Amino acid sequence: MTQRPAVIEGMLWPLRRGETLSNHDWFPFYTHRFLSSGFVNQVTLGSRCRADLGTALILWAESMRLDPAGTLPIDDVDLAGAARFPSVDAWLEAKEGALYGWEPVDVEDERTGDVIKRLGHPFTLEVVSEMMSRAKARRAARTAGADRKRSERIRKKLKGLGLPKHITESEEIVARLQRHFSLADIFITDENVRAALSEVIGYTSDVVPLGRQSRKGKSTG
Repeated sequence: MTQRPAVIEGMLWPLRRGETLSNHDWFPFYTHRFLSSGFVNQVTLGSRCRADLGTALILWAESMRLDPAGTLPIDDVDLAGAARFPSVDAWLEAKEGALYGWEPVDVEDERTGDVIKRLGHPFTLEVVSEMMSRAKARRAARTAGADRKRSERIRKKLKGLGLPKHITESEEIVARLQRHFSLADIFITDENVRAALSEVIGYTSDVVPLGRQSRKGKSTG
């Protein structure tokens, strides 16, 4: 007796419309799990083994390129096209075996607020979740690296402006300025740092390098 895959019918797909893997040209394929799966055990019992295996692999690969990633359309016309069949009738002969494990799932369309029906599979669900998690981690690492560089540049600018140590060495102030420049998406120049000091921490004194001040506080330049 073959083991059916986990039932996901009616679940809300974790990816919304617009979340795709279209810029990826690969996805992980777990060989041992595939060969010992209920799907392989099921299709090898029938006469369409090679045809159904090939069709299933095409659909898995195609689902990684569709929107949202890991899903397939419901309509047989669209499925026939996705599976590369010349006609819907030819597709219908392979449908039962090729769609082993696929179930209707709900997909959110963030733009319209609608929920639409697609087909989802436990295998593609696991794969897209893993790949999206990796992509999110890479984006977070890039963002963290950019934030560090931005903070270092801000520190240099603060020191160059001759500000007191309680400002130049304050991690909180540097962090607040870093967030300001990140959100504003502007260059970290002396003028912009002066403006940010005023806006972010309320520092409104004229910023003049200490080396250019006399003991009486007047500019020597």
